[in-house]
Amino acid sequence: MAVPDHAAANRRYVDGRPDLSFMDQRAPLDTMPAGSFQSSNVHSAIYDFGERNLFLRFKRDGPDVIYQYWEVPASTWDGLQLASSKGSFVNESIAYSYEYALFGRDDFPDRGRDISHDRLRQFVMAP
Repeated sequence: MAVPDHAAANRRYVDGRPDLSFMDQRAPLDTMPAGSFQSSNVHSAIYDFGERNLFLRFKRDGPDVIYQYWEVPASTWDGLQLASSKGSFVNESIAYSYEYALFGRDDFPDRGRDISHDRLRQFVMAP
């Protein structure tokens, strides 16, 4: 299964660049590291329960590309964790339903030091 073609209308930018307002996240975060996925499509994920932001890294796009989705309910995060096919779940329940931004490590010239939350910084900067 390929990485979804996200709805262009859902793409979020600030001044022509990805919205990186998440850098000051301080809410409880839950991670699904690469090793916990049995997926041919999804590499890893992290969820912010306070801000309801979901961050996904797909295998096809490589470790430097991360999708952030806004206003994702915790029940959707739970569904992703329980899904037998992570890629199918993303296609059916996430990719076309939520506003998103696409960004990568190159958007953080200081190796992510400007991201205030340690777990989120580690997720963004780890391969």
